[in-house]
Amino acid sequence: MVKVVIVDYPYLGGLEIFKLEEEEFKKNGIDLAFENCKTEDEIISRSFDADAILCCGNPPITRKVISSLNNCKVIIRYGIGVNSVDIEAATEFNKIVYNMPGFCAEELVIHASALILNLIRNINYYDANIRNGNWPKAQGVVPKRLSNLVVGLFGFGVSARPMAQVFNKGFKSRVIAYDPFVNDEIYKEYGVEKVTFEELLKNSDIISIHAPLNNDTYHVFNKESFGKMKNSSMIINISRGPIINENDLTEALLTGQIRYAGLDVFEREPINFDNPLLKMNNVVLTPHSAFYGEEAMQNQHITAVQLVIETLLNNKIVLENVINRDLIK
Repeated sequence: MVKVVIVDYPYLGGLEIFKLEEEEFKKNGIDLAFENCKTEDEIISRSFDADAILCCGNPPITRKVISSLNNCKVIIRYGIGVNSVDIEAATEFNKIVYNMPGFCAEELVIHASALILNLIRNINYYDANIRNGNWPKAQGVVPKRLSNLVVGLFGFGVSARPMAQVFNKGFKSRVIAYDPFVNDEIYKEYGVEKVTFEELLKNSDIISIHAPLNNDTYHVFNKESFGKMKNSSMIINISRGPIINENDLTEALLTGQIRYAGLDVFEREPINFDNPLLKMNNVVLTPHSAFYGEEAMQNQHITAVQLVIETLLNNKIVLENVINRDLIK
C-alpha cells in the first residue's frame, strides 16, 4: 500500500481541514498519517516507510532527512517557497520535489495591493488617531495619485503578473519589473517595462517583492539598495522575510531614506515584540497571511491530492509543479 505522511499538519490547522486528503486517499487505497515533526530525527523516524511526505510549513527536509528516507519518492510543499528543502540532495537521491505555484496568486495580489493602498491613503494613521480621540482630518503625508507613481516589481512570476494588470490597467500606474529569468515577450504581453535591478531601485515609487528566497535574493534589499531608492518610496514584501535585511530597513525608515514599508513576512517569525518596526506609524504589518483565503486553501488540498495520485498511482510526473526539473531531463 502507498503511504503518505503529512509531517507538520498543525501548521495549516487542525485535522479537520484535511478531509479531502483523507477521503480521496482512502478511496484510492492510500494510507495517510498525520505527524507533528519538529526535528530531522522526528521526520525520519515517523516517515521512514513513506512513499511521499507532505510539508505544510517549513520542516527541515535536509540532506540527512532525504538520504534516510529510502522509500520516499515525492516531497510536496503546501505552498510556493521550498527554501526548507535541500533541492540538491533531493535530486541526487532521485526524489521529486513539488510545490504549488499560483495556488494563492490572487490572494497575494489583493494583500500586496491592500498594503500599498493602506500606506498611500494613511489608513492606519487615521484609524489609530480616531480610536485615541483625535480627528486628524486631511493630515498625514499628502497622498499622491497612483496614476502618477511608478510601481516596480521585484520578480515577474505568477503573482507579479496580475499585480501588474491591477496597477497598470486599473490605477494607470507605470509598471516596471526586474526578473532576469523572464523572457521579453512576457513583459510585452503585460505592458510592463523590463529594467535592471539598479533601474528598479532608482525609478520606483513603490517596490513590491514577488520573488523566492535563495542565495541570490537573500538580503538583496539592504543598506546599499535603500540608499538608491527615492526618499518618498515604499517597499512591500509578501514573499519571504530574509529578502530584506530588516536592520537596514529599520535604519532606512528611521533616517527617512525611504518613507514606507508594508510587510507580511519577517526575518524572524513570529516577530519579536521589541522590534522597532512595531512602533513606526509609517509601517503596516501583517502576520505572514497574504496567502490566506478560502479558495487558496481549497487549491492547496486539491493540488496535494492530485500530485500524490498522479505521481504514485498513475506514474505521471506533473511537470508544472516540479522544482528539481534536472531530475527529469
